[in-house]
Amino acid sequence: MPRYEFSEGSSNKFWEIKLDGSSFTTTYGKVGTAGQTTLKQWKDAAEAQREHDKLIAEKTKKGYQLVGGASAPAAAPPAPKPTPAAKPAPAASGARYFEFSEGTSNKFWEIALAGNAVKTRYGKIGTPGQQTLKEFGDAAAAQKEFDKLVHEKTKKGYEERAGGGGPDPDEPHHAVPRGSGSARDARNPELENAIAADPSDRQAFAVFGDWLQEQGDPRGELIALQLANKDKSAKALIEEHVDYFLGPLADHQKTRDGLMNNGMSHLRTSAQQTEWEKVGEQAFLWRSGFIHRVRLSHDSYADEEWDGKSVDVLEQVLSHPSGRYVVEFAFMSNGDPNEDNLQDLIDLLGKKAPPTTRKITFGDNVDQISWHHTGNLESMWRGVPKLRVLEMETGEFDVGKMVAPSLERAIFITGGLSQACGKNIATATMPKIKHVEIYYGDDNYGGDCTVDQVLPLLGRTDLPQLEYLGLKNSKFADAIAAAVGGSRLVKQLKVLDLSKGTMSDEGAHALAASKSALAHLDVLDLTRNFLTEDGIKAVKGICKKVITADQEEADSDDPEDRYVAIAE
Repeated sequence: MPRYEFSEGSSNKFWEIKLDGSSFTTTYGKVGTAGQTTLKQWKDAAEAQREHDKLIAEKTKKGYQLVGGASAPAAAPPAPKPTPAAKPAPAASGARYFEFSEGTSNKFWEIALAGNAVKTRYGKIGTPGQQTLKEFGDAAAAQKEFDKLVHEKTKKGYEERAGGGGPDPDEPHHAVPRGSGSARDARNPELENAIAADPSDRQAFAVFGDWLQEQGDPRGELIALQLANKDKSAKALIEEHVDYFLGPLADHQKTRDGLMNNGMSHLRTSAQQTEWEKVGEQAFLWRSGFIHRVRLSHDSYADEEWDGKSVDVLEQVLSHPSGRYVVEFAFMSNGDPNEDNLQDLIDLLGKKAPPTTRKITFGDNVDQISWHHTGNLESMWRGVPKLRVLEMETGEFDVGKMVAPSLERAIFITGGLSQACGKNIATATMPKIKHVEIYYGDDNYGGDCTVDQVLPLLGRTDLPQLEYLGLKNSKFADAIAAAVGGSRLVKQLKVLDLSKGTMSDEGAHALAASKSALAHLDVLDLTRNFLTEDGIKAVKGICKKVITADQEEADSDDPEDRYVAIAE
């Protein structure tokens, strides 16, 4: 097996490759260790040979030297040396670039993440410099080293710049943005703050895009194309500069759950649903030059080959310039959908969610809802103070101590809501909330709430903007019906939704007895309960509009024969 070694400073690494028909194995690590081995399969022997030769050429170009085994394939002619530019050439794709000047010393230092590796380049300003590549056990360890090195350099006086310190020997010519001396990831705090304050402001993006084009940053052109709805041209530009716009994210552009983003369809307008169907399995939805929505979902049964972690992909998104202004996040499965939860993703959002985060969806699945697990959201709230929409369609979860100062719409769809979570929702800090839907579910699936978890919510006077209240999918719907008449909160509502539960004529007559307290409502929704003709007659005319469609019929008068709409 051909063996190559690389030594520089304290770095002593080896790399081996063995071709076997339509596959090859590579082994790599520190000299003196067994290293790690990977196997890659190709469609035929010819493709495997091409990739084999390509990898050897790349390693030798980086300074690895053959020390044993078969001879390396003939090396390709050396690339012509770049012509020195009057201005510094751009930094490598997705890299952060720093300069240090003191006396006669003028140095640059550049660092970039590449999956589970950290790549650095350094030297005198105006020269290509030298490169190092350090590999780690996983992406999290690489990120930790990346942050550590940046901290050390800034502490020594290195200052971050938007431009580059010299041509990157490994960077193919076509990946350099148009125009010599152009900048990548040019920054303007004032213009960026305007976007962070209101990510729906197209004008803020337009102004930033114009400024970026003046700096030679290709993202400026992408912003202009996407604002003009020139999707094909925008897609072509991203593909042309994929290393810059996506970098390590290029391998994660599709979800890994075999689904087509069709959950929550009953909560969307027809226009929104059309957009979701159009994007299909896309993990990233682009708008105005940046990733607007991130949807990560991995079902290990649907994709058995991928052995990565969704949280590492999310970490890469949040660390990448293209993920700087994400507005929406959606997460469904995270490995085994019946066993694993989304806790690591939740915790990371709490630490690193961008200030533009306005909407988060957990679950997004109406099939076997109670089989799915989300986790506890308590660690998330501090990281998303401007969150406006929260949608949950999942099984086991808790909101924890919920402090959501900007939340306007919250939907909690589940087959079984726990008492702890019911209490936390009822007492949550959400002063701007306008719309709340709570599905209580069945005790066979963990739904052990009673009307006692509803009463604290009905007694609140600190939710001045709340207009829509849904107390739905409940096995204690009759008790809720008896409680709403004396509620201070109900007095301000426009819509009271008590649908999809087990309300009987007993509950209907309780509502009728509270007609004076409900007459102001625009809508009282009693869809899909267990009302008979007598119950329907009792609620008729309570308010402007009473909806009593699709009533179920119980097998007997026993309350246990009545069931909620969503359980398993």
